[in-house]
Amino acid sequence: MLVELTDRSALAACQPDTGAIREAADRYPAGIDFSIYAYVPEGDTIHARMFAPLDEIPEDPATGSAAATLAVLLAQLTGKPQNIRIIQGEQMGRRSVIQADSDGETCIISGQARRVMMGRLV
Repeated sequence: MLVELTDRSALAACQPDTGAIREAADRYPAGIDFSIYAYVPEGDTIHARMFAPLDEIPEDPATGSAAATLAVLLAQLTGKPQNIRIIQGEQMGRRSVIQADSDGETCIISGQARRVMMGRLV
């Protein structure tokens, strides 16, 4: 679910209600799990947060698939190509920057990655 908010203070105040999210997921079943991508546009910059508590992801610091979906949607709604910079993860201390460029049909996502953990399955 994509949710446009009025300002960054509203975005910072977001707290997922897992019961309400579970109810929405039950009411609107889909082939994928239910998540909420809240965002605030500021010109060519978008500030965003993504919550997926039903997947045991309290908050994701960078969500490329949601960034691509938003860029395509905005291009379709405005009828103009989108070249947006998405800043996510600030409230959790893991700021990320994703570049999303869309013509309304396709989207190119770019950015840099930093290793934050490493593991090994045996």
